[in-house]
Amino acid sequence: MNYTVAAPPRKKGRSGIRRTSGAADISENIIGEVHESTPNVPGSSRKVEEMLENIINRLERIEEKIDEKVYPPESTIKPEFIQQVKKARADIKKGKGNLYNSIDDFFTEIET
Repeated sequence: MNYTVAAPPRKKGRSGIRRTSGAADISENIIGEVHESTPNVPGSSRKVEEMLENIINRLERIEEKIDEKVYPPESTIKPEFIQQVKKARADIKKGKGNLYNSIDDFFTEIET
């Protein structure tokens, strides 16, 4: 990608350092514009669109890979496990769940 910028004229001070003139002078002396790529080149906008499309596709693939590492695909969950979870939910709704006075009591029950 090419960038073109027009620079305003500079004045040389006593120290030999070149300085730009005041803000009003700068706006009057700008020769060109800033462009992301060469202006009015046939196909340049299509190239930018293709590049952005490629970036989006890559980001979507990266997101899928991250999701696979965090959440297992549904196809890997065994039907027996799904049935156990459904049964546990139903039992809790029926009042068959255990109540514990504290988290320490819960851990004590699990560890024994």
